[in-house]
Amino acid sequence: MTGRFRGADSIGKLLKIARAEAEIVRVDLADIDRALASAAAEIEGVAAAVAREERGSTDAAAFAVYAEAMRERRFNLNKTLSALEGAREAARDKLSVALAEIAKLERLADINARDLLTAQRRREARADADNAVPHVAARMAGAGRKSIAR
Repeated sequence: MTGRFRGADSIGKLLKIARAEAEIVRVDLADIDRALASAAAEIEGVAAAVAREERGSTDAAAFAVYAEAMRERRFNLNKTLSALEGAREAARDKLSVALAEIAKLERLADINARDLLTAQRRREARADADNAVPHVAARMAGAGRKSIAR
C-alpha cells in the first residue's frame, strides 16, 4: 500500500510488540505476587518457630541467641516484603502504561482500517461512475442519431 495507509503494517508490528511487553509485565507481576506470598508465609513460619522454640527451650541463654537471630531474620524478611510491594506497584504502573499504549495502537489500527475502507469505497464508486459514463454517452449519441434520421 502507499500513502497514508502504509503505516498499517507498522502499527500492527507495534501492537504485537506492545502486547508482548504487556504479557512480560503480567508474568513479572505474577512472579512478584508469588514472592510476596512466599515471604509472608516465611514471616509467619519464623513467628511460629520462635513460639515453638520458646515453649520447648530449657536454656534461656541459647533461646535468647536464637530469638535474636529470628528477629533479624524477620526484619530482613519484612524489608524484602516491603521491596517486593514496591516492585509490585512499579509493575502495576508499567502494566497500566503498556495497556494504555495497546489501547492507543488499537485505536490507530481501527482508524487506519476505517480510512482504508472509506478510500476503497471511494475508488469503487469512482470506478462505477467511470464505467457508467460511457453507457450514458452512448445512449445520448444513439438518441441523437435517431432524431437526425427522421
